[in-house]
Formats: sequence, C-alpha cells, structure tokens
Amino acid sequence: MTVFAGCLTQTGIDNLKEDSNAGTKLDAFLLDVGDDKSCQEAGIYIEKQLAGKPLHAVVNNAGITGKFLKDDFLDIEEYKKVSDINMFGVIRSTHAVKKLIKKSKGRIVNVVSAAARIALPGLGPYTASKYGVSGFCDVLRQELAPFGVSVHILEPGLFDTPLVAREKIQREIQKAWDEAPNDIREEYGEAFYNESQRGIHSILEKFSSKEISLVVDANFHAMTSKWPRARYQVGWDSILLYIPFSYLPTGAQDLIFQALNYFIMPKPAKC
Repeated sequence: MTVFAGCLTQTGIDNLKEDSNAGTKLDAFLLDVGDDKSCQEAGIYIEKQLAGKPLHAVVNNAGITGKFLKDDFLDIEEYKKVSDINMFGVIRSTHAVKKLIKKSKGRIVNVVSAAARIALPGLGPYTASKYGVSGFCDVLRQELAPFGVSVHILEPGLFDTPLVAREKIQREIQKAWDEAPNDIREEYGEAFYNESQRGIHSILEKFSSKEISLVVDANFHAMTSKWPRARYQVGWDSILLYIPFSYLPTGAQDLIFQALNYFIMPKPAKC
C-alpha cells in the first residue's frame, strides 16, 4: 500500500525514510494538524500524487496530553491548545481529504482514547478534547454512511509512547505549578504537588503498556477488514477497566472516585 505520512517535523520525515521497514511506497511530508493552511495543502498534495487513483482511508493519530494537573491550575489557553490538536486537528485533516474518501467509498479511522468514555481527574483538557472528537466521529459516521463511507474509533488505554514521556510530563506539571496564583498553591499545598508527581509517575510506570503493536493492529484491522468495528478497545486496561467502568451509573462512578480520593489520591491542604 502507498502510505502518505504527515509529519510535524523534518526530523520525523528523515527518521521514517531511514527506517528499513518503511518500503518504497512511503510518501512522508510536512503536516501540522493545528494549522488550517497546512491541512488544506496536504489534501491538495495527496490528490495530486494520487493522480486519479482512489484514497482508501485516512488515519488521524496526532495528539497531545496537556498538563497533568487539576482544573484550578489551568487556564482557557490550555484547553484551546489541547483541543486545537486533539479535536480540531482531526476535523481539519478529515475535511482536507473527505471528498477523496467519499469518492472511493473509503474509511475514516480516528485514534481517540479510553478517556473519551471516562472523565479523568487531572486531565481536563485532554478528556474534554477526546469527548469532543468521539462525538464528531459519531456524527460523521451517520452522515457519511449514505455515501458508503465508514468511520471507526480506536479507544486505547495507556501505552508507553512519547505522549506520556516522563520528562515531558514533569516539565508540564512544574510549569503549571509555577504559573499558578499564590492562593491556589496555598490552597493545595506543596505536599499535594509532590505527591501528585509521584502518583502520576507511579501510574505510568505500572500501567503503560509497551505493546504498541496492539494499536497498530487495530488500525490495520479498521482499514482492511471486510467487517471493521465501529469502535476498538485497545489494551487490557481499556477492555477490562475503563470501558466496563463507563457503563456504571454516574452515581456509582462518583462513589468510586470519591473512595479513591479519600484513600489513595493526595489531598489539597485546605480541602
């Protein structure tokens, strides 16, 4: 298969081209899903390279986590930054090639997250953006079905990718704490900040799967299977924890979170 790979940086392009497994049908080019013009130019470029041949599928995979801290430490710009990539980026890149997908009766595959099912405390911007893109996918699936286009959602759990790189997360937490108003820092306290850091790193160490091939296989199945699924739960935590939890009544979910907050999670100093 010919693969058009949108890369944010030239380094990303070079790394792909140097990969001996990439093959000769890889066409890597610069693409910033956070930029309208970049996405529009990508659509024009792909159409030109296809020269009338069909585009079978588009896969939206780009994403960022944003800061791992509670909403009290965040501002509206943080929500905009995360949504601009995670949600509007998916919409931009889908719009850029949608006419080609409709023409081929192809497929749209979006890597969303198990966070599109559960509101994760401490990941407000990420969770909100993933709920948004999941809703976009559900609408698009209904609207494009009459054109023979199918839309597929991947809901991975925690995977050990650069998205959750420990150094990156540490910098983001530190930055959010440093930029918070004094009254917020006093309200939560230094102990809360330190325990939150340790807790996040502990969770990532224990639960982040290194089996990245599971996500790759789910993508491939969504693109090539005769009967692809509408949703793919990827990873044991997504299948056994997050998705079953999402089916509980809201009151039951709240009770579980309250129990975790009481017995396990760090407590704000003035809570």
